[in-house]
Amino acid sequence: MRVLFAVSAWPGHYFPLVPLGWALRAAGHDVRVLCAESEVDPVSRAGLTPVPVLRGLDLLLGARLINLLGAHRGNWPYPAPPLHPRTGEPLDLASFDFGAWHEELRPVLLEHATRSTDAAVSYARDWRPDLVVHDLMSVEGPLVAKVTGVPDVLQLWGPVGTGDDYSPVGGGAPEPAVPVDTSGAFARYGVGEMGFHHVDHVLDPCPAQLRPNGPEPRIPSRYVPYNGPGSAPLDVPPRGGRPRVCVVWGRSATRTFGATVNKMPQVVAAATGLGCEVLLLASPADARECGPLPESVHVRTDLPLSLALPGCDAVVHYGGGGATMTSVVAGVPQLALPCGFDQTLMARRITGSGAGLDIPNWEADAEGIGGALHRLLTEPAFTGSAAEVASSANELPAPAEAVLALRDLVAGG
Repeated sequence: MRVLFAVSAWPGHYFPLVPLGWALRAAGHDVRVLCAESEVDPVSRAGLTPVPVLRGLDLLLGARLINLLGAHRGNWPYPAPPLHPRTGEPLDLASFDFGAWHEELRPVLLEHATRSTDAAVSYARDWRPDLVVHDLMSVEGPLVAKVTGVPDVLQLWGPVGTGDDYSPVGGGAPEPAVPVDTSGAFARYGVGEMGFHHVDHVLDPCPAQLRPNGPEPRIPSRYVPYNGPGSAPLDVPPRGGRPRVCVVWGRSATRTFGATVNKMPQVVAAATGLGCEVLLLASPADARECGPLPESVHVRTDLPLSLALPGCDAVVHYGGGGATMTSVVAGVPQLALPCGFDQTLMARRITGSGAGLDIPNWEADAEGIGGALHRLLTEPAFTGSAAEVASSANELPAPAEAVLALRDLVAGG
């Protein structure tokens, strides 16, 4: 088969596709990855073949724009204002003319969307794939599948599906997934507006305890963690007699919401206050924000989370799909401090399964974080539930078996 992946310009969104790409290649199938120029390096380092023709929405700009729209409507619970979508600097909401700025931006975004969909369709018509697989934020994937008449498969990155509403930060009515009308870009191909939620099948890595909503036929596929390349952590000291807590806080949250959501200092203070060892996965700059660190805090840069979690008793993160699902299959109780978007829903599903706890980021302080961590480390129910969810997740069909299902899907037309 010729399988065309179409990915959005955010590595955490498409990293769950990487093990499927490996399985397809190992089975003798040809895999190409439609991506933006910015994703050539991470796609190549994953061992897949990039096709850098996409010129669509800058997802960081889009996320900041949605935050700004929420603040404009009164849904912004953080003490600091949202970031300017282009500059990343905090805004003065009182003086910023949101309406005029958005009207100026809309034609630019539409031009980018049109240019990107045209390039994707042109390549697909030339290469003629048998199947299109994409992530949840890919605009081009569903369109290419419909235009070329091949099956369209969505790979979920965690316990959130096409039937779930992504509430804005602070609650209120759901904001649009795409902050610009892209119907013109799709209508040119006679298929109507595709948006994000018009797919044929879904590859779902979630066990029954975390099942997302969505009407599409579901192809279960085990979550195999890929958090980027990295070597085995040979320099991490052996565990002492104390609980070990892993704290992972990528750059995405602060780049999207601002420094106000960086709760690493509070988490480290809470964990060390409980007498825990801390394995802190952070850049040196982020680690410095935590102040002087005791010997019980081990800082590691560029260590994939999947290699850090064995031997940990709990993990703290901001609720992204990669951290959530990597922790699920590792069977480690989770404390999520979600900042917004789909993070809130995923965190609540983990809490609902009994495998963790969540605190909205804007409500999280050292005392609340410490209390939640204490519960995770001392109440056996959390460890038991995390193990049960992990067992269910790891019993799902491996990516190699999902390849067989995809082959049957193509054979059936």
